[in-house]
Amino acid sequence: MSLSKIRTTALATAALVAVAATAALAGSAGARTPNPVAALVAKSKKESGLVFYGNPPTANFEALVAKFKAKYPWIKVTSYDLEDNTIFSKYASEAAQGVRTADILIASAPNLWVYAHRQGFTASYTPPSLAANPRAYPSWVKQFAGIYIMSPDPVIIVYNKLLLGSTVPRSVKAIADDPGKYSKVTGYTVENTFGYTGLYGYVKKLGWSNLQKIGKRLSPTTGVSSQLQLVAQGGAQAAFLTSPTARFRIATDSGLKNILGWSYVYDAQPLVPRGIGITKKAKSPASARLFLNWVYLAAGQQAMCDAGFTAFKRGFKPSNGCANTLATLYKRVGVQKTYLPGFTATFVNARPAFAKRWHAIFG
Repeated sequence: MSLSKIRTTALATAALVAVAATAALAGSAGARTPNPVAALVAKSKKESGLVFYGNPPTANFEALVAKFKAKYPWIKVTSYDLEDNTIFSKYASEAAQGVRTADILIASAPNLWVYAHRQGFTASYTPPSLAANPRAYPSWVKQFAGIYIMSPDPVIIVYNKLLLGSTVPRSVKAIADDPGKYSKVTGYTVENTFGYTGLYGYVKKLGWSNLQKIGKRLSPTTGVSSQLQLVAQGGAQAAFLTSPTARFRIATDSGLKNILGWSYVYDAQPLVPRGIGITKKAKSPASARLFLNWVYLAAGQQAMCDAGFTAFKRGFKPSNGCANTLATLYKRVGVQKTYLPGFTATFVNARPAFAKRWHAIFG
């Protein structure tokens, strides 16, 4: 064999060896880093089910969970619809006793999430759906290690269509300026954590003047269900700065659909961050991680939209025309009119003085 042929054969052999080595390294790397979701699926099948302590209304959450269970049918879900304060106090008590407690906490309470973070209630975990594409969501999706915003909920106005006719109250100012048409209104008390957050956001944008004009016309309650009932029965013409979960209730209840309508708040649009976190004492951590990961996938965002929460993945377009998205809100109201408080000490420390001012106005 000639010298040139020997060199050509040697080079070809070396190239094949290099390709084989590269493939072997890639294969071994793949073996070292298995699909994280597949690993969670395998572990979840050995767990005892998923327990939620949360504040979403039962109807909304059941609609969301139904879509999750369609993908992971072996995961049994037990959920408790609780007040925000109870969510955290119940978990703290049970965790201290070492008894079965929540795997996931969901609450619209920035002040209590600050407390939960300080107390170390949640496990530090980054779902693969966020890790793979960190720019898919606004930076505020992550508030602390393991504590995320599940839904940036826009407060809304719900009104009685039968009492108001063609009038649609599109702002708190419209309600404040017309005591003849809006002689009785309802909304949250400042003691409710969702209510405080929405009121705080409105005041940060426009101050207290419109709330002062409403004054004693307000019949406050602590929950969205009681507000819907009051407005539907004619005890109030409208509920202002209330929960957007009412959108789902109105759309799916034929009786309410004929009576009630709703609107965004076009003079100033607070966003209430509904937080979510996996607990450190979770008995089904793999199932909990699957849920958290699913929420931030396109399928989870579609389910969130359909269940009356707010889908907020950038570029996400619902397949069925659902309008419960942050992009739709920004387009209709304007980004500059929105306000979303983070889970901060500033927000926590402002509450005593804010509550005192609220009670001076509304009693």
